[in-house]
Amino acid sequence: MKKTISFLFTLFIVTTAWSQSTPPAISDTIKDGFLDVEIGGTNITGHYQDYKKTGNWISYFPTGQIYIIEEFKNGLKNGLHLKMNQRGYIELQASYTNDSLDGKYTEFRLGGKPALIEHYSMGLLDGKKEVYYERGGIQEESNYRLGQKDGVAKWYDENAKMVAEYNYRNGEFDGLQKTYYSNDTLRSRQNFVNNVANGEYVEYFENGITKKSGQYKAGKKDGEWLYFNESGKVVKKEKYKNGELK
Repeated sequence: MKKTISFLFTLFIVTTAWSQSTPPAISDTIKDGFLDVEIGGTNITGHYQDYKKTGNWISYFPTGQIYIIEEFKNGLKNGLHLKMNQRGYIELQASYTNDSLDGKYTEFRLGGKPALIEHYSMGLLDGKKEVYYERGGIQEESNYRLGQKDGVAKWYDENAKMVAEYNYRNGEFDGLQKTYYSNDTLRSRQNFVNNVANGEYVEYFENGITKKSGQYKAGKKDGEWLYFNESGKVVKKEKYKNGELK
């Protein structure tokens, strides 16, 4: 992302500007033509056609710097959407189709590093999502399908160590769920079916020795549960039936 906005002027000089949010009262007064108005210290410019916003609209800070650039067709957002800060850096870049987010959506930190990257299909998250720490490292990477988390999702600490790996289906836990210590050893593993714990659960000490283990059935503890010390010796046993300790 370039700090100077001369590039943006060059990119958009062939089109006429547009706005962040023009009150309906203004649009009712212009059938066709150009609007240049100041609202709350923000200068807004753009064109109307048949009382609807059309083409590129630009909003400016009181200093004259570009604040928001967006494109309209038949009164609806269609195309590129950019938002800048007063230093001239891009804070947000997105794409719209008929007023719905459609395509890549990115939020930036100061200096151009991404804070969030998402992908949309007509207003719904669809595809890969990435969240970043302030220093630039990855915090979360996951996948979406038609607005729901779907597939593998991973979380990391600020040292780029994976702390969790979950499996989703239609927005719910489904499959093996794992967590990790900062030394990359497994902390726990558990299976889910349709967002309900089902099957083996195992938790580990940081040295890799099993800490406790047991079974879940339809979301409830079931059968024998064993607890270990860090040497691997069983220190406690419990028996459950339908989630109740016997």
